[in-house]
Amino acid sequence: FCGLGEQTSPKSVAQRRGKKIADLLGRGHGATQQTAEAEAAAVVE
Repeated sequence: FCGLGEQTSPKSVAQRRGKKIADLLGRGHGATQQTAEAEAAAVVE
């Protein structure tokens, strides 16, 4: 359980790197940016 406390959400990683969530997830193969962001938001929740 200690390792789970060190995980960060895709949203926070994207903000720290100055990128978009879709860029980090690499969902550029036919998926729209809105779809990638919605999926990333679902992972965070």
